[in-house]
Amino acid sequence: MKHFLLILGILLIVIGGLFIFVAETQSLAPTGIAIVGIVLVGLYVISNWQQVARRSTFFGLNAILMSLAFVAILSVVYLIAQNREVTWDFTPTGKYTLDPQTAKILENLEQPVDLLLFFSSNARQSSSYVTVTDLLDEYKRHSDNLDYETIDPEKEYERAIEYAADLNSLGQPTIIAEMELGGKTFREKAATLDQEGISNAIMKVSHREPISAYFLVGNYEKELNGETLTGLALLNKFLGDENIQANELRLGPSSEVPDDADIIAVVGPEEDLSDDQLGAIKNFVLKGGGVFFALDPGEFPNIQLRMRELGFELPNKTVIEMEVSYRSIEDALSGRASASPTDKVEIATFDAENEITKQLSNSSLRFTTAREIETLPVPPDGITMTDLAKTADGQLSGTNLPRSWATSHPERMSQAGVTAENLFDPDEDNRGPVAVAVAAEVDLNAVSNGVADPDNPEKKGKIVMVGDSDFLTNVGLRAQGGQGGVLRSHHDFALNAFNWLAGQVDLITIREKEADNTSLILDDAMQKKLSVVLVWVIPAVIAAIGFIVVLYRRLYFV
Repeated sequence: MKHFLLILGILLIVIGGLFIFVAETQSLAPTGIAIVGIVLVGLYVISNWQQVARRSTFFGLNAILMSLAFVAILSVVYLIAQNREVTWDFTPTGKYTLDPQTAKILENLEQPVDLLLFFSSNARQSSSYVTVTDLLDEYKRHSDNLDYETIDPEKEYERAIEYAADLNSLGQPTIIAEMELGGKTFREKAATLDQEGISNAIMKVSHREPISAYFLVGNYEKELNGETLTGLALLNKFLGDENIQANELRLGPSSEVPDDADIIAVVGPEEDLSDDQLGAIKNFVLKGGGVFFALDPGEFPNIQLRMRELGFELPNKTVIEMEVSYRSIEDALSGRASASPTDKVEIATFDAENEITKQLSNSSLRFTTAREIETLPVPPDGITMTDLAKTADGQLSGTNLPRSWATSHPERMSQAGVTAENLFDPDEDNRGPVAVAVAAEVDLNAVSNGVADPDNPEKKGKIVMVGDSDFLTNVGLRAQGGQGGVLRSHHDFALNAFNWLAGQVDLITIREKEADNTSLILDDAMQKKLSVVLVWVIPAVIAAIGFIVVLYRRLYFV
């Protein structure tokens, strides 16, 4: 036990240094342990000075102290690095540098935003987990108002249930941006786990200016607060989640659109609108307002006439689709399909540019008894028309029947003995693809009677015209006849439309950095040379250095 103080002191110094080095939070305890160790080593040196003063002992202690000094230097460098979060990106394409637009978004965050990363613990050894957490660390470094948390949905089951509506399929990682504002919680799921998806989610969740939407009443429209299958209570709730405040609006001969209105919605009217109502709606658009029309098939002379002034052609035609099915497993295996006409149509193509639909390419959006929405061949000056959603193109194999069309005689479907062949009239009906949702943008500086906003001269009037209102109802927004979960395609299309009308959907052109190729390609000869260097040359050099050091010490210090 002669060297007990020395051994204990060195041990305490090492333990204290290690705790200082790896500790995530600063504490005085590791520093105290290291100081006690230094004191014990000092006591040992003082009490055994004659032995310590000998040359061999001196060099041994010198080696130990140099090692400890090296560890101390590393600890200091580590602590400085922890408190000075500065990074350098040396990749040729700037792969790990945030896009300037992302950096601007983070710098302008005025409210705290939390990013919730749902990632299974079993998959956290993957490169994708390292990539996304490195990216989130970079986001966090750029803003004090942003933080992120990693959640294992398999272990934290209750939290997973709370966010179940926004989570991807089982086992697929998900990032959700969350913000508290005015006592309400707003959430936005990142479409992807890259910079583009995360930045879009942060942008959408942090830009939550209150929006006022007024739903027209007085023409037997769908009821805004209706709890029945055909009511809009569920849509009203979803709009509230988007900070869009929905109210009813009755427009009479002397009524005006409220000053705080951002959107006017006309959902499923059963009676035609009056000239006064349509005049007020048109003036609202010409002042930069947004209008949402969900118009089922039927004769609406006033609506059809006044909407022509804004670029829409609304023939009373119902969209029909050929539904392909198999009567048995044998038919399916042999390819013998049967087709029958139905008024339940599925959207085949979405516009890839408009903010409403550009993320819906893989969505299953279905309309029931929808009307065709056409546009004028030459829209009025200053108005731009966009077909948002269209039905199937082409024709059924082995027939002259289109896969979808718009008919003026939908009542024929209920007649006895009707077939697709005698239902489709090539002279009167329009072959698919048939547009069932159209958007119009009105340039207030170019359109006749437009009133541009001097504070926002780029603001435009907007209209979304959809040929179906059923998909917005309580039954239409849920699967299994209103008893199942939310139909995300219907939900997303509706909310995207309202946000677009209100100018809430910001166009962000953030592109992921291209992954530079850092692979080192070795041919056979280079692989053999590298193997020789690693297996023979480097060990031989280390052994030679050790031999020289030992020989030198024996010759000069013994």
